[in-house]
Amino acid sequence: MAGGDGLAGRSGVVEDFVGSCVRREAGAGRGAELPVVVLTGPRGSGKTAALADILERCRDRVPYGHSDLDRVAKPPRTIITQLAFNLSRKFEGQPRIQFRQLWLCTLVEGAELNAENREKARAQVRQALAADAEFSARTHSVVSDVADKAAQAGVIPWWSSLAASTLLHGVEALRWRNWLRRAAKLRDATPQRSPNLQDVLVDIGVADDDVMDEVFCAAFLADLREAYRGRGAGRRKANCVALLDNVDSPGGVRLLDLLLDIRQRHRQEPDPLVVVATSRQWRLKWGPQGSARTPEQTGLDDWARNREADLGPNSWWYPVELRDLTPAEAVEVGRFGGGTAPFVHGLTRGHPWGTREIRSVLGEQAPGPAMRAFLEHRGSDEISFAERARDYLLQDFDPVQREVLVGLSAAPNLELATRAEVRAGRDDDADVLHEIRKRLWSVLDGENRLALHPWLRRLLLHELAGRPDDHAERWVVVHDRHRQHHKESGNIPLALYHAMALRDLGAVVAHLQRQFEQIRTEADVAPWLARLELITAAPNRLRTDREPREQVDELARLVPPADADLARLVAAKWLMSDPLGDPGRTLRGIVRSEFEQLARQARAGFVVFFGESEKYA
Repeated sequence: MAGGDGLAGRSGVVEDFVGSCVRREAGAGRGAELPVVVLTGPRGSGKTAALADILERCRDRVPYGHSDLDRVAKPPRTIITQLAFNLSRKFEGQPRIQFRQLWLCTLVEGAELNAENREKARAQVRQALAADAEFSARTHSVVSDVADKAAQAGVIPWWSSLAASTLLHGVEALRWRNWLRRAAKLRDATPQRSPNLQDVLVDIGVADDDVMDEVFCAAFLADLREAYRGRGAGRRKANCVALLDNVDSPGGVRLLDLLLDIRQRHRQEPDPLVVVATSRQWRLKWGPQGSARTPEQTGLDDWARNREADLGPNSWWYPVELRDLTPAEAVEVGRFGGGTAPFVHGLTRGHPWGTREIRSVLGEQAPGPAMRAFLEHRGSDEISFAERARDYLLQDFDPVQREVLVGLSAAPNLELATRAEVRAGRDDDADVLHEIRKRLWSVLDGENRLALHPWLRRLLLHELAGRPDDHAERWVVVHDRHRQHHKESGNIPLALYHAMALRDLGAVVAHLQRQFEQIRTEADVAPWLARLELITAAPNRLRTDREPREQVDELARLVPPADADLARLVAAKWLMSDPLGDPGRTLRGIVRSEFEQLARQARAGFVVFFGESEKYA
């Protein structure tokens, strides 16, 4: 495919894998079997951008069609007609594809045939075919969106040069009659004593929507196979490409299921079509969730090795997860300078949309105190960044589900978040949890437990923190309920996690001090450090107009002077665990100094504490 600039973290699938599917060996007769590639990921993960990059690489050299299925509900036959319209354009160095069989299907559908009188319907077919080689008014209404595109582009539709009579006589008519009667569910419907092509067309024209969709898809694939066989095949250097955005729409799901059923029935002659689709939802047909390949793993050999053994219709699927960006890729995408990239990656986990949006707001700004209030940054529309980001990312959730999501964000993972003891009698958590999984917004945390994506959780916590004091599910109420539950169940670290969120530094420091005094061997240090990490990972709703060092000192004054050193360590670690708590990383010196102080006070394991301090050098 022709060059584009590529996409950070996506080149493995865009440049290498899709490119290998598109390339066709010179003079190739029977082409290779090709997968249906589905780029998966939550909203904002770069799926549409990846399609745009593939489109740019195709341009005038590779036959391609593109359709966004999210905006308007479209039946499969309409999507197929739009793809055929795009694929029939003239592409450099390749003969034009003539979709004659699909054209006949379009024509008879638009003729609005009389379903009660076959003779009248046959007359309508003859009239539609003979009246005009271009669209009749009735046919125009069926595919008006395609015709509109043709008019806007200033081109003549591809079917205008065809003579209808050539499709009704000779070998072409015989082949059409035999094929169409086998193509879908028309064998029983077509009169056995009258195998005339016009009778077949009548049956298509009066068929129900399901049959009509199937026939359109079958005709489309048959036309593609016809274009790639015979004398003209040697001039075709590339397979066709169908780019289908948001294929998880009802029409998109139905379309791909039909295409694969038909493809499976014609395995003896693979169709020359590379399908690259995007989906914000996972389908069970693709296998267990989490089995998708990453862009780096993709390849025709990989697909062949992992296909289902029975080679049924589902064996053609090849889901590819568009993962979050790595820190290095975030630098490439955002072109951040200084220490901004670690800050942005920590905030978004490399979510592509979040990374780009933050770059558009920050510009070249270096990390500093002003970033603490970043989520409250307001544009010309006076809407905060956090609100705009939530509205974009949560479009697929209704207001009730969004309310539930905000409450779920208080816990570190979804298993803890959905326990009945902390949900105040809610009975809709199961549905919301299902939507989180289906919409691909869950990740595995460090303990291999399902958790909300950190970027989404960050935005939900911001909303929870901003709830007014009279809200029934405000910050204090939700976290206190979690704290009481874990305290009663004997899970002290998690109880203190939520105590930390409630700014109860005294309870946290008192507990950690007691545990520190019980350290007797070097082996006792690691569990103590792990407990410190867990507790200080708690979310906060601290003021963002204060210097981090000032806040550490203010928090340390909440505990007795004897515990001031440990209090400063806990407070500094708490702020540093939040990318917005200390964007400039100004607290590293405090953490290092306090770990050194603990090393001097420890009865055992002081080498481990000194080693921990060196991490903050």
